[in-house]
Amino acid sequence: MQVEAQMLEQQLGIVMKERTDALFTIPAAILLDREQLAAFLEFYQQQIKGRDLQVAATYFASSWRVVCAALHYALAVAPGKFRFSLDQLTVQIVMVNQFPWVYYVMNGEAGEPWPLRKHQGAEELELTGFYDEVLRPVFEQLAAVSGLPVTQLWGQLPLGVRYYVQALSGQLESTEQRSRLLAKFELGKQLPGASFGLKRNPYLIKEIKLDDPYRPGGQTTMKPTCCLAYRTEGDHGYCYGCPKLSKTEREAKRQSIVERLAAAKAT
Repeated sequence: MQVEAQMLEQQLGIVMKERTDALFTIPAAILLDREQLAAFLEFYQQQIKGRDLQVAATYFASSWRVVCAALHYALAVAPGKFRFSLDQLTVQIVMVNQFPWVYYVMNGEAGEPWPLRKHQGAEELELTGFYDEVLRPVFEQLAAVSGLPVTQLWGQLPLGVRYYVQALSGQLESTEQRSRLLAKFELGKQLPGASFGLKRNPYLIKEIKLDDPYRPGGQTTMKPTCCLAYRTEGDHGYCYGCPKLSKTEREAKRQSIVERLAAAKAT
Protein backbone atom coordinates (compact mmCIF):
# COMPACT_ATOMS: atom_id res chain seq x y z
CA MET A 1 0.00 0.00 0.00
CA GLN A 2 2.94 2.34 0.62
CA VAL A 3 3.83 2.60 -3.07
CA GLU A 4 0.23 3.39 -4.05
CA ALA A 5 -0.07 5.94 -1.24
CA GLN A 6 3.09 7.68 -2.42
CA MET A 7 1.67 7.83 -5.95
CA LEU A 8 -1.54 9.45 -4.70
CA GLU A 9 0.42 12.02 -2.72
CA GLN A 10 2.94 12.85 -5.43
CA GLN A 11 0.53 12.96 -8.36
CA LEU A 12 -2.73 14.06 -6.75
CA GLY A 13 -1.93 15.71 -3.42
CA ILE A 14 -3.98 13.10 -1.57
CA VAL A 15 -2.25 12.39 1.73
CA MET A 16 -2.63 9.90 4.56
CA LYS A 17 -1.96 12.33 7.40
CA GLU A 18 -3.28 15.83 8.01
CA ARG A 19 -0.87 18.60 7.12
CA THR A 20 0.21 20.78 10.02
CA ASP A 21 0.49 23.89 7.83
CA ALA A 22 -3.18 23.91 6.79
CA LEU A 23 -5.09 27.19 6.89
CA PHE A 24 -8.44 25.42 7.21
CA THR A 25 -9.38 21.85 8.05
CA ILE A 26 -12.83 20.29 7.86
CA PRO A 27 -14.03 16.66 7.88
CA ALA A 28 -15.63 15.99 4.51
CA ALA A 29 -18.84 14.67 6.08
CA ILE A 30 -19.45 18.10 7.65
CA LEU A 31 -19.66 19.60 4.16
CA LEU A 32 -23.22 18.28 4.02
CA ASP A 33 -24.17 20.83 6.68
CA ARG A 34 -25.07 23.98 4.75
CA GLU A 35 -23.85 26.42 7.40
CA GLN A 36 -20.52 24.62 7.71
CA LEU A 37 -20.17 24.40 3.94
CA ALA A 38 -20.96 28.11 3.57
CA ALA A 39 -18.31 28.96 6.17
CA PHE A 40 -15.75 26.85 4.32
CA LEU A 41 -16.62 28.44 0.97
CA GLU A 42 -16.44 31.95 2.42
CA PHE A 43 -12.93 31.25 3.72
CA TYR A 44 -11.89 29.63 0.45
CA GLN A 45 -13.32 32.56 -1.51
CA GLN A 46 -11.08 34.94 0.42
CA GLN A 47 -8.02 32.79 -0.26
CA ILE A 48 -8.59 32.53 -4.02
CA LYS A 49 -9.65 36.18 -4.14
CA GLY A 50 -13.00 35.32 -5.63
CA ARG A 51 -15.54 38.08 -6.02
CA ASP A 52 -18.42 35.92 -4.84
CA LEU A 53 -19.26 32.55 -3.31
CA GLN A 54 -19.99 30.98 -6.67
CA VAL A 55 -16.33 31.23 -7.68
CA ALA A 56 -15.36 29.30 -4.56
CA ALA A 57 -18.00 26.68 -5.40
CA THR A 58 -16.67 26.02 -8.92
CA TYR A 59 -13.07 25.95 -7.73
CA PHE A 60 -13.94 23.55 -4.93
CA ALA A 61 -15.96 21.32 -7.26
CA SER A 62 -12.96 21.21 -9.59
CA SER A 63 -10.67 20.15 -6.74
CA TRP A 64 -12.59 16.86 -6.40
CA ARG A 65 -11.09 15.72 -9.71
CA VAL A 66 -8.10 14.31 -7.82
CA VAL A 67 -10.35 12.16 -5.63
CA CYS A 68 -12.17 10.87 -8.70
CA ALA A 69 -8.86 10.07 -10.39
CA ALA A 70 -7.68 8.33 -7.22
CA LEU A 71 -10.81 6.18 -7.22
CA HIS A 72 -10.19 5.02 -10.80
CA TYR A 73 -6.54 4.40 -9.91
CA ALA A 74 -7.49 2.33 -6.88
CA LEU A 75 -9.87 0.18 -8.89
CA ALA A 76 -7.20 -0.46 -11.51
CA VAL A 77 -4.03 -0.79 -9.45
CA ALA A 78 -4.79 -1.15 -5.75
CA PRO A 79 -8.19 -2.81 -5.23
CA GLY A 80 -9.00 -3.44 -1.61
CA LYS A 81 -6.54 -0.88 -0.26
CA PHE A 82 -8.39 2.44 -0.10
CA ARG A 83 -11.84 3.60 0.99
CA PHE A 84 -13.61 6.54 -0.58
CA SER A 85 -16.36 7.84 1.68
CA LEU A 86 -17.04 11.20 3.26
CA ASP A 87 -16.42 9.91 6.77
CA GLN A 88 -12.95 8.77 5.70
CA LEU A 89 -11.91 12.06 4.08
CA THR A 90 -10.76 15.36 5.52
CA VAL A 91 -10.44 18.53 3.44
CA GLN A 92 -7.62 20.99 4.04
CA ILE A 93 -6.65 24.29 2.47
CA VAL A 94 -2.89 24.64 2.26
CA MET A 95 -0.91 27.53 0.81
CA VAL A 96 1.53 26.20 -1.80
CA ASN A 97 3.63 28.60 -3.87
CA GLN A 98 1.35 31.43 -2.76
CA PHE A 99 -1.80 29.65 -3.96
CA PRO A 100 -4.40 27.95 -1.74
CA TRP A 101 -4.53 24.30 -2.73
CA VAL A 102 -7.22 21.90 -1.58
CA TYR A 103 -5.74 18.75 -0.07
CA TYR A 104 -7.66 15.58 0.66
CA VAL A 105 -6.63 13.43 3.60
CA MET A 106 -7.56 9.75 3.70
CA ASN A 107 -8.12 9.15 7.39
CA GLY A 108 -7.24 6.35 9.78
CA GLU A 109 -9.30 3.45 8.43
CA ALA A 110 -8.75 4.31 4.77
CA GLY A 111 -6.74 1.13 4.43
CA GLU A 112 -9.64 -1.16 5.34
CA PRO A 113 -10.55 -3.70 2.65
CA TRP A 114 -12.22 -1.99 -0.32
CA PRO A 115 -14.06 -2.55 -2.53
CA LEU A 116 -16.23 -4.98 -0.60
CA ARG A 117 -18.13 -6.24 -3.63
CA LYS A 118 -16.41 -9.08 -5.46
CA HIS A 119 -19.06 -10.28 -7.90
CA GLN A 120 -19.34 -9.49 -11.60
CA GLY A 121 -20.03 -5.82 -12.18
CA ALA A 122 -18.53 -4.90 -8.80
CA GLU A 123 -16.35 -2.11 -10.16
CA GLU A 124 -19.29 -0.38 -11.83
CA LEU A 125 -21.18 -0.59 -8.55
CA GLU A 126 -18.24 0.96 -6.71
CA LEU A 127 -18.11 3.85 -9.17
CA THR A 128 -21.87 4.31 -8.97
CA GLY A 129 -21.73 4.24 -5.17
CA PHE A 130 -19.02 6.87 -5.07
CA TYR A 131 -20.63 9.32 -7.47
CA ASP A 132 -24.18 8.79 -6.20
CA GLU A 133 -23.60 8.42 -2.45
CA VAL A 134 -20.40 10.40 -1.83
CA LEU A 135 -19.93 13.15 -4.39
CA ARG A 136 -23.51 13.83 -5.46
CA PRO A 137 -24.65 15.00 -1.99
CA VAL A 138 -21.66 17.36 -1.77
CA PHE A 139 -22.29 18.86 -5.20
CA GLU A 140 -26.00 19.26 -4.53
CA GLN A 141 -25.21 21.12 -1.32
CA LEU A 142 -22.67 23.26 -3.21
CA ALA A 143 -25.39 24.14 -5.71
CA ALA A 144 -27.87 24.96 -2.95
CA VAL A 145 -25.43 27.19 -1.05
CA SER A 146 -23.95 28.96 -4.08
CA GLY A 147 -27.02 29.18 -6.29
CA LEU A 148 -25.16 27.65 -9.24
CA PRO A 149 -26.73 24.97 -11.43
CA VAL A 150 -25.44 21.59 -10.29
CA THR A 151 -24.63 20.77 -13.93
CA GLN A 152 -22.07 23.59 -13.93
CA LEU A 153 -20.37 22.04 -10.92
CA TRP A 154 -20.24 18.56 -12.45
CA GLY A 155 -18.85 20.15 -15.60
CA GLN A 156 -15.68 21.07 -13.69
CA LEU A 157 -14.64 17.42 -13.48
CA PRO A 158 -14.35 15.61 -16.85
CA LEU A 159 -11.25 17.24 -18.33
CA GLY A 160 -9.46 17.42 -14.98
CA VAL A 161 -10.13 13.80 -14.10
CA ARG A 162 -8.95 12.70 -17.53
CA TYR A 163 -5.78 14.79 -17.15
CA TYR A 164 -4.89 13.20 -13.82
CA VAL A 165 -5.77 9.69 -14.96
CA GLN A 166 -3.43 10.13 -17.93
CA ALA A 167 -0.73 11.55 -15.64
CA LEU A 168 -1.06 8.54 -13.33
CA SER A 169 -1.00 6.22 -16.31
CA GLY A 170 2.28 7.73 -17.45
CA GLN A 171 3.85 6.85 -14.10
CA LEU A 172 2.92 3.18 -14.24
CA GLU A 173 5.58 0.78 -15.48
CA SER A 174 3.21 -2.04 -16.33
CA THR A 175 1.38 -1.87 -19.67
CA GLU A 176 -1.37 -4.00 -18.13
CA GLN A 177 -1.86 -1.55 -15.27
CA ARG A 178 -1.94 1.40 -17.66
CA SER A 179 -4.59 -0.34 -19.76
CA ARG A 180 -6.66 -1.17 -16.68
CA LEU A 181 -6.52 2.41 -15.42
CA LEU A 182 -7.66 3.87 -18.73
CA ALA A 183 -10.37 1.22 -18.91
CA LYS A 184 -11.68 2.25 -15.48
CA PHE A 185 -11.91 5.86 -16.66
CA GLU A 186 -13.90 4.72 -19.68
CA LEU A 187 -16.13 2.67 -17.39
CA GLY A 188 -17.05 5.87 -15.58
CA LYS A 189 -18.49 7.20 -18.83
CA GLN A 190 -20.91 4.29 -18.97
CA LEU A 191 -22.69 5.12 -15.73
CA PRO A 192 -26.26 6.40 -16.07
CA GLY A 193 -26.90 10.09 -15.53
CA ALA A 194 -28.99 9.17 -12.50
CA SER A 195 -25.79 8.18 -10.68
CA PHE A 196 -24.92 11.88 -10.70
CA GLY A 197 -28.45 13.11 -10.15
CA LEU A 198 -28.51 14.28 -13.77
CA LYS A 199 -30.22 13.35 -17.01
CA ARG A 200 -26.84 12.79 -18.67
CA ASN A 201 -23.50 11.48 -17.44
CA PRO A 202 -21.28 14.61 -17.13
CA TYR A 203 -18.28 12.69 -18.52
CA LEU A 204 -20.05 12.38 -21.86
CA ILE A 205 -18.96 15.77 -23.15
CA LYS A 206 -18.95 16.99 -26.72
CA GLU A 207 -15.27 17.52 -27.34
CA ILE A 208 -14.54 20.72 -29.24
CA LYS A 209 -10.87 20.90 -30.17
CA LEU A 210 -8.97 24.20 -30.11
CA ASP A 211 -5.46 25.16 -31.15
CA ASP A 212 -3.30 25.08 -28.03
CA PRO A 213 -1.37 28.37 -27.62
CA TYR A 214 0.87 26.75 -25.02
CA ARG A 215 1.91 23.91 -27.34
CA PRO A 216 2.41 25.10 -30.94
CA GLY A 217 0.88 22.58 -33.30
CA GLY A 218 -1.01 20.87 -30.48
CA GLN A 219 -4.67 20.96 -29.53
CA THR A 220 -6.64 21.39 -26.35
CA THR A 221 -10.30 20.82 -25.51
CA MET A 222 -12.90 23.48 -24.80
CA LYS A 223 -14.19 23.29 -21.22
CA PRO A 224 -17.71 21.88 -20.80
CA THR A 225 -18.70 24.71 -18.42
CA CYS A 226 -17.23 27.98 -17.17
CA CYS A 227 -15.06 27.80 -14.04
CA LEU A 228 -15.73 31.49 -13.21
CA ALA A 229 -12.01 32.29 -13.03
CA TYR A 230 -12.80 35.66 -14.63
CA ARG A 231 -14.58 36.56 -11.39
CA THR A 232 -11.38 36.48 -9.36
CA GLU A 233 -9.31 39.55 -8.63
CA GLY A 234 -6.47 40.34 -11.00
CA ASP A 235 -6.21 40.22 -14.77
CA HIS A 236 -6.97 36.53 -15.37
CA GLY A 237 -10.09 37.15 -17.40
CA TYR A 238 -11.76 34.26 -19.20
CA CYS A 239 -9.82 31.04 -19.69
CA TYR A 240 -8.74 30.36 -23.27
CA GLY A 241 -10.93 27.24 -23.32
CA CYS A 242 -13.98 28.88 -21.75
CA PRO A 243 -17.24 28.06 -23.59
CA LYS A 244 -18.43 31.63 -23.00
CA LEU A 245 -15.89 33.12 -25.42
CA SER A 246 -16.83 33.95 -28.99
CA LYS A 247 -14.47 32.92 -31.81
CA THR A 248 -13.16 36.47 -32.04
CA GLU A 249 -12.59 36.74 -28.29
CA ARG A 250 -10.87 33.35 -28.21
CA GLU A 251 -8.53 34.27 -31.04
CA ALA A 252 -7.62 37.49 -29.26
CA LYS A 253 -6.95 35.48 -26.10
CA ARG A 254 -4.80 33.02 -28.05
CA GLN A 255 -2.77 35.82 -29.60
CA SER A 256 -2.25 37.42 -26.21
CA ILE A 257 -0.98 34.14 -24.74
CA VAL A 258 1.38 33.51 -27.67
CA GLU A 259 2.81 37.02 -27.43
CA ARG A 260 3.24 36.75 -23.66
CA LEU A 261 5.06 33.42 -23.95
CA ALA A 262 7.30 34.77 -26.71
CA ALA A 263 8.19 37.82 -24.60
CA ALA A 264 8.95 35.63 -21.58
CA LYS A 265 11.16 33.39 -23.69
CA ALA A 266 13.07 36.38 -25.05
CA THR A 267 14.00 37.69 -21.60
